[in-house]
Amino acid sequence: MEDLNIEQLISRLITAPSNNILREMSYCLIEAQDSDFDTLIATLFHPLFTLETWAWEVLSRDSRQWNNDEQECFDLFHNISNFNKKIILSNNDVHTKGSLLLPANTDIIDGVFEQFKKRNDENERFLSIIYLWFDNLSLLMREHIEFASASIIIYINERITSDIIMTDQFKIYLNELQDPCPLFTMKQVFYIKTCSFLLGEYLCSKPHDFPHNGQEILEYLAEDYTNIILIHSKTILSWSKDLLSCITHLIGLITACHLWIGTKEEILKMFMISDKTIYDYIESLIDILHHQTCHERNRPQLLNDESILNLVDILLKYDVINNDRFYLRIYRLQSKILSEKQIKKSNIVNKINKIFFYYLDQAWKSPLKKYNTIPIEELLEGLLTLSQYDTMKNPIADSNELQFLIEKSDEYPIIYDILWSLSFDIRIQAELRLNQTLKNKLESNYTNEQIQNIIYGIQWNLNSNNMQINTDTNKAKYDVMISYSHEDKSICTQLYHELIQKDFKVLIDLNDKHHNIMDAMVQAVKQSFTIIVCISKHYKQSNYCRAEAQYAFGRQLKIIPILIDNSYKPDGWLSYLIRGLSLIDFTKYEFSHGMQILLDKLKIPPISVLSTLVVRQPLQNVTNVSLSTLDSTDMCQWTPNDVQQWLIQNNLSQMTDCLSGLNGSYLIRLSKDIAKNSPQENLNLFQEHSMKKRGKDISLIDISRLQTLIEEHIQKPTTTKQWSPKLCCRMM
Repeated sequence: MEDLNIEQLISRLITAPSNNILREMSYCLIEAQDSDFDTLIATLFHPLFTLETWAWEVLSRDSRQWNNDEQECFDLFHNISNFNKKIILSNNDVHTKGSLLLPANTDIIDGVFEQFKKRNDENERFLSIIYLWFDNLSLLMREHIEFASASIIIYINERITSDIIMTDQFKIYLNELQDPCPLFTMKQVFYIKTCSFLLGEYLCSKPHDFPHNGQEILEYLAEDYTNIILIHSKTILSWSKDLLSCITHLIGLITACHLWIGTKEEILKMFMISDKTIYDYIESLIDILHHQTCHERNRPQLLNDESILNLVDILLKYDVINNDRFYLRIYRLQSKILSEKQIKKSNIVNKINKIFFYYLDQAWKSPLKKYNTIPIEELLEGLLTLSQYDTMKNPIADSNELQFLIEKSDEYPIIYDILWSLSFDIRIQAELRLNQTLKNKLESNYTNEQIQNIIYGIQWNLNSNNMQINTDTNKAKYDVMISYSHEDKSICTQLYHELIQKDFKVLIDLNDKHHNIMDAMVQAVKQSFTIIVCISKHYKQSNYCRAEAQYAFGRQLKIIPILIDNSYKPDGWLSYLIRGLSLIDFTKYEFSHGMQILLDKLKIPPISVLSTLVVRQPLQNVTNVSLSTLDSTDMCQWTPNDVQQWLIQNNLSQMTDCLSGLNGSYLIRLSKDIAKNSPQENLNLFQEHSMKKRGKDISLIDISRLQTLIEEHIQKPTTTKQWSPKLCCRMM
């Protein structure tokens, strides 16, 4: 194809658009898509700009009927649309794409809406062309969120909101969509699918000064939308392509509103209709998610453990899809839903460096501080959630990305909370202690009290080796200290009042106002004899709660764990901390019954069993077991090298020197000895041995985790090889 030909064709198309010219122009556009597309755009930018301007003007002013006699014109616009989609997905710079594809001014958009209003035929062919043009605008915004700030895009979405979404006609179409087998017109698809798609992509940018806010849009749509989800989640196998598109983009619009304004309790109540609960709505969304993943079958379920497991399986299948935007959404969902054990099965553990920190870097470099449609603040919120999983700390420690976070911390204070969460890991602690940039930041005084308290928390972790054990409980001023997340304040306040009525001296922080929260925590723990740990997902995710619980554990306070969250099962660091303790499940009983169990526990004094920790020298090495098979191999067969690999794999690298030379048999014996000894004896012996070898301390939490991991491995099914009975571990 010669350059002159396409320029001449475009010129003739504008001045005298005969059917032959229309056909030839279509042929040129089809042929062009198989050429070097980026070079083509650069070479023919000006004639293509003329073509795109002409197309918008035709759509805004042409009064033709787009009937069957003008098939060539109809075909040309389809081919221009396909050509434009390829421009959007090309490697051309953003400015070039915007210049070619965005309408020149608001008069063009006003003209399009005027043409749209003139047509009463629900299946007018003109609508299908507008459908394609607006779809491309949506795709352009999805690929390049910076266009959301373009004045013409803002104007288009203002018109869509006022002229289409917030109208009686849109409500009529939503009502028709509640039919179990809806029939679609072209206009209905344009309203529900195309306009929801475009507005949803725009609202993801969280616009300022938009005529309608997210809550108004949700209030207008919530009831009809919820009915649509509830009805059609039960008929997924019979969905048509149009129904799938409409529901998908309706969900996208509702999600964008949630991202814009947040998900508060009053917002969620909008989706509770008639005799249905929010759980019915969530169950329906799970069914739809399942369908889009497997496309095999629909299994309606109650929102119970079975459906949660089903959702977990779906999420784990989703994260192998090679799509950046999909990764972000799935990983954010995984980080909110999956347990510590389940997150290990997710690809996010292996991809956090390659994917997540790459996204952060790209968002940082973007003028809008966004990656695709997601602001850097939301990426950091996701990283904060992930950083609370101990499983994630090893790959983050290996990523060499801590410096990136430290450098950006003043601009995004949430990073300090991320660093606090990460600083519970011994490897990351060591790296942070050596980072002079962080040292300088931590020594600064911040006027923001919340940030300053987070910094106190980081400093506490970095200097936590001087923890002293509480050996004189007679000095305790309080019988009971209540440790809880302030998200759970209501039930914990009730607990406090019940205890003081029973004449217990109770310490609880109801105000959460301290100059230094870590100093306040230390004083509270030192003055208490027993600590009640109020377990919930909020508690597990709180860095402050973790520091408080671990400090109380280290000082050997009597710990009574109570479960107050019926949607959470203790995992991660919290499960290690309460291991071996009797958990009072307040979610299974009436409050009064749970209180009676608690009162009985408070009357029982703590019991210590004193014994001796024995660490023996290793026997001769046996055949080395590869790291890939350690999980399925009998621990008695492990060599000292296998033990070292296993410690590193399970985030216990701080113990590698201390336990060097021990094979699997002696590791099991060590676990038995730990179980016999008191926590103080274990701590003293481990620290003495560790200081000789490494000059560093080991915490009680590390010792508890070691014992738990050994016992968990022993209980697993194993692949047994031939080995000598003499290597079997016995109790001494």
